[in-house]
Amino acid sequence: MWRRLRNIFDSLRAYADLSPDLRTRQQVNRFLRDRPALSSDEWFEQFWQVQGVTQPVAAFVYSQMQAYSGLEFSRVRPNDRLTEDLYLPLVCWFDWQTSFTEDFLVSFGLDLSNHFDPQSFSTVEELVIFLNHQLLSVNHS
Repeated sequence: MWRRLRNIFDSLRAYADLSPDLRTRQQVNRFLRDRPALSSDEWFEQFWQVQGVTQPVAAFVYSQMQAYSGLEFSRVRPNDRLTEDLYLPLVCWFDWQTSFTEDFLVSFGLDLSNHFDPQSFSTVEELVIFLNHQLLSVNHS
């Protein structure tokens, strides 16, 4: 009986370690609240169109990153740092990168799982440019 109870407590502790930090998520969303919310189209037109990013890539990041992080991506800007400003490692589930690459594969037919490392990107801009470059390089091959 004690073993079973200990397993339950260990499972709860592991779950907490793998779960998003909801307090940090709320703090980041509070920080973002002062910025105007942009629709997906506005976000694309204002920040990504001039950089040659395709609308589908921008829309993917806009919607999927909000789903994984719980952050209001309508208020996120290209120069926001993924770790220092948005705290992605804390506000996302521990395996969000796996879901991200699987969803990218489903959406674009491109498998990023072997070379997608979110820690190698400092900003949202670097992430979006990387994704766009991967997609364009496949389309031009």
